[in-house]
Amino acid sequence: IMKTLIRSAFSILFAIIITTAYAQPPQGQRQQKSPEERAQLTTDWMKSELKLNKKETKKVHEINLKYARKIQEKMEEARQSGDRSQMRSVMQKINNEKNKELEPVLGEEKYQLYLNKLEERYQNRKQGGNGRQR
Repeated sequence: IMKTLIRSAFSILFAIIITTAYAQPPQGQRQQKSPEERAQLTTDWMKSELKLNKKETKKVHEINLKYARKIQEKMEEARQSGDRSQMRSVMQKINNEKNKELEPVLGEEKYQLYLNKLEERYQNRKQGGNGRQR
């Protein structure tokens, strides 16, 4: 009975290890997050960095979700068409729209802090750091 129990335990452990290994994306590839996950991560980052209150957090999350969905839509269009050359300008346009919508919600002081934090993250990424929220 003890041998059977030990074999069963090892079988279950082995199955868990194999399942976990296959669930990981291949090295060098990132797992795609849903627009909802990206919006939540961005909102959490903004709440922490900008010290948002509940009302601001709720409104910011709505905006982040709206634009995460827009970006997802444009990415899928680019994948289907095979034309990725315009993606950078499309993303910049979408981010500019998002920022215009965020500005009145955040107010002048927090909006300026937000822009500064974005610049820090950009510089960190450029220098090989991992300033990503993902």
